[in-house]
Amino acid sequence: MNNKRDYTIESITDYIKALKEIKDVEKNELWFRGHNKASWYLVPTLYREDRCFETTDRYGTPISPKAKTFQLKGQEVRFPDQFLMLESFKEGIVENNLNPSYPMNDIEWLCFAQHYGVPTSLLDWSEDPMVGLFFAVDGITVINDGEDLNDEARIYVLNPSVYNEKYCNLRIVTEDGKTKGASEPFIITDDNYQVFVDYIKNDYNLPVCIKPNKIGYRMCRQSGNFMLFSSQIQPLDTYSSSAINEFMYTIHIPYKVITNFTSYLDVLNLNKSSIYGDNAPLDDIGQKVKEDGDRQIKAIVDTIKNSFMK
Repeated sequence: MNNKRDYTIESITDYIKALKEIKDVEKNELWFRGHNKASWYLVPTLYREDRCFETTDRYGTPISPKAKTFQLKGQEVRFPDQFLMLESFKEGIVENNLNPSYPMNDIEWLCFAQHYGVPTSLLDWSEDPMVGLFFAVDGITVINDGEDLNDEARIYVLNPSVYNEKYCNLRIVTEDGKTKGASEPFIITDDNYQVFVDYIKNDYNLPVCIKPNKIGYRMCRQSGNFMLFSSQIQPLDTYSSSAINEFMYTIHIPYKVITNFTSYLDVLNLNKSSIYGDNAPLDDIGQKVKEDGDRQIKAIVDTIKNSFMK
């Protein structure tokens, strides 16, 4: 344990004790996110290295595109257009007569599409610590003498109010005309959603924690909230340690004890059926949109690469 910001746990009892210690310190609501591997960055699917490519070096000089590594800062990057993918997702829903029961704004649509595999600039979090646990350990199979034994799963615990107040660039205009930083996650409404659409498009904005309407089974079951990124895509876990220690905790689960957790998932009703529900048509639409987006960025990257070969 390091200044009570890092916990290593070996049982569900340990997990609950760690949560209790954290909650005793943090008075605001907490969000949870689970990762199967220690090497996974806290970055949205739109910006992961299989679909996000550096096209300049950090000094702005054009280069032949290469997968984004997050080791250096300042490069220009290219990635699929999430709003083009969103329009394709909407069209697929209409074509399959799966229209939602009430109108949604574009931020709500992004949140909804994210849950069916469409790459977006949203990073999922949950208000439910057990959902965080599920995503951390589900599907891990450890070979006793394999290299994986040295890996670990992780659960990140975020204080979204502290993060928004100290780090997001979005400012609120008060009734007396003054501006101030956010002091809690932003609730998305039809009156303010365009502010967040515009926020995404500013390359210099840091992520902002948002709370959309819980639309559909998955978002409700997973108690889903989000961090909304602009194209300032520095992963959250690569901030300075002093910054991270202001708004986030990390709970480590060594692979050598992973069965202490996975053996209890069904008992806790934490399984793919309960977490995702059954919505194959929407999954199929999301998969097609994702594949189209990946082809879109591949064509762009290939064009730029070819220009370097002339």
